[in-house]
Amino acid sequence: MPKPTKAKLNKYRSSLLHSMQQLGAKMEHMEESVLRAEPDGGGDQGDEMNSEGNREFQLGLIENEDVMLADVRDALDRMQRGVYGKCGNCAVWVPERRLMVVPYALYCVECQSKSEAGELSQD
Repeated sequence: MPKPTKAKLNKYRSSLLHSMQQLGAKMEHMEESVLRAEPDGGGDQGDEMNSEGNREFQLGLIENEDVMLADVRDALDRMQRGVYGKCGNCAVWVPERRLMVVPYALYCVECQSKSEAGELSQD
């Protein structure tokens, strides 16, 4: 796969910036929701346990979104350094189809599979 053209890089940059804006707004909304749902101690034990479970679930979602936001920022940084689109492990150019679906992808599909299976050395 060849290196992305300037036009393609601009398209990916726009997509990444849009994702960053959406993720930021979504995280802010979720954080406000968690803060508003703080238990007040006035309900019964079942209600408080349910509320705490819901709160933990929401905090997990916020953490996932935070990881995705960091991935988007990392992708924008790779663009600045001129290595965007190059697999972070094997250094082959990531196929355009993958970048269109996951514009913040660090790895090609093969290396991503290895990473998820724990077979990729993390330096």
